[in-house]
Amino acid sequence: MKGPGGVLSFSVPLPVKAGLVSWHVEHFGLMGGSSLPDSFTLDWTLLAVVIAVAVIAGALLFSYLYRAYLRWLAWWRQRAGRIGEQQAAKLLKREGYAVIKAQPPARMVMRVDGAPVNIHVRADYLVQRGGKTYVAEVKTGERAPRPTNGDTRRQLLEYSLIYRADGVLLVDMAAQKIHRVEFEFSQ
Repeated sequence: MKGPGGVLSFSVPLPVKAGLVSWHVEHFGLMGGSSLPDSFTLDWTLLAVVIAVAVIAGALLFSYLYRAYLRWLAWWRQRAGRIGEQQAAKLLKREGYAVIKAQPPARMVMRVDGAPVNIHVRADYLVQRGGKTYVAEVKTGERAPRPTNGDTRRQLLEYSLIYRADGVLLVDMAAQKIHRVEFEFSQ
């Protein structure tokens, strides 16, 4: 029904006049007195604005909390990676590898449409054993330590080409195992 000024509104009967609702009316001076009216009128336009504001506020809160969760997740993964790398050095030494350098930088030049682009990479370790030098990559988690995982495989191939070491090692911290990875190319 149309209320004052042509605004769409309706009336809702209020049968409860005691208890908590009555207490709020009396203590906070709601509706101008200590007794409840028999009904109240709701303005649909105001209701729509209140709902829209609530939805926007909820979306902003969700967005903030989701971004905070993603930051926490990234921090947690980095922390797990650092701990895994520290434990990997011990595992490599236990298996007879001598750690030459942690986080050894390497560089290559890639040409894109003839223009040189410098690519910088940093493996986890450069190690030696039996007179041979290996580049070692440490992986934690469930999927990443698998040499057949696409991202891991590409990373190991890149290290193999850039570092030109005698071999590539994949250190699986979940299984406490070192995999020697070799690449063969068919014609």
